[in-house]
Amino acid sequence: MRSEKWEIQRFGEVTSTMDIARDLAQQGCPDFTVCIAERQNAGRGRLSRAWLSSEGGLWLTLVLRPDIPHISSYKLNFAVSLSLVLTLRRLFDIPAFVKWPNDILVNGKKIVGILSEMELDSDRLAFVNIGIGINVNNDPGSEEPKASSIKKILGREISKEELLSEFLNVFEERMTQGLDDVISEWKKYTLTIGRHVKVVTTREVSEGIAIDIADDGALLLKLADGRVKRVIYGDCFEN
Repeated sequence: MRSEKWEIQRFGEVTSTMDIARDLAQQGCPDFTVCIAERQNAGRGRLSRAWLSSEGGLWLTLVLRPDIPHISSYKLNFAVSLSLVLTLRRLFDIPAFVKWPNDILVNGKKIVGILSEMELDSDRLAFVNIGIGINVNNDPGSEEPKASSIKKILGREISKEELLSEFLNVFEERMTQGLDDVISEWKKYTLTIGRHVKVVTTREVSEGIAIDIADDGALLLKLADGRVKRVIYGDCFEN
């Protein structure tokens, strides 16, 4: 059963739940608001990439108003991806892992993407919106060969409502516990550390061995010349 703390707002087809959530947040919607759409015709991922959002997936954005400094907002992304991995493992017993910065993979294929944006009020957070796209009963494989869905993994359709309720409960519990240890907990479920990766941003491409995740969420890359480089954002690919 889902906690009554969440206010759920449902839509049919929208451009993006992030667009809807931003409007609602600026209009003063409460903390723990969730915007859910059946379809998105302009869903987006990191670095302005398109995100296929057909019917059957779970497309949502959380509107959060945490009482934390804005410099700690990155912890919310880790809390969301950690909560999703725990939810997928508990509900379906599938080997879900996180890939820095916040994709979720099963058997090497992406089933969840996460995107966030925030707005400040002085030095505090006015709100943080976290968009989540989960391939549930849809089939992204034909157009996205490196993606999969829960249905494809399990060989059956699953209840999106059950998935949503469990995730919201797990995430709420995580927020109640606090975010101080979220990075260390997140690292227990990542395959990124120890691998040779390439990180692509709009400005540069960095390659090296991912040796750790810093306390501020940055990826620490050991370059070919032995130097350690901090990478704050980007798309991470295994070589």
